[in-house]
Amino acid sequence: MNDRERRASKYLPFDSLKGLKEAIEKEDTLYKNKRPQISEEEKLQMNLILFECYSKNKAIKIHYYTEGKMMEYSGVIQRIDILNKYIVLLPKKKFHMEDIYQITMR
Repeated sequence: MNDRERRASKYLPFDSLKGLKEAIEKEDTLYKNKRPQISEEEKLQMNLILFECYSKNKAIKIHYYTEGKMMEYSGVIQRIDILNKYIVLLPKKKFHMEDIYQITMR
C-alpha cells in the first residue's frame, strides 16, 4: 500500500456497530410482511363512520396497507362501490376495502 492509498483509507466508511445494518433490515422485512387484522366489531364501526361521513359529506382519514407499508390519507368521500369493494376519496384516490384497517372522522 503506497502512501496515497494509506491516507485515503482514513476516509473509508466504518461500521462501528457490527450487525446493526442486518438487524434493521431483518426488522424491516418482519414489519413489512405484517398485514393488520381487524375484527368484525371494528369492521362494523368503520362502516358506521363511513356511511355517516358519506351522507353528511364530512372528511375522513383512512389508514390503509399497501406495498408492505401502512399509510394514511384524508379526504371527502366521492363514491362508495359496495359490489367492487372500493372507496373513492377526493382528490381522486381509490382504496380497496380489504386494504383499509382503520377509518376515523376528521
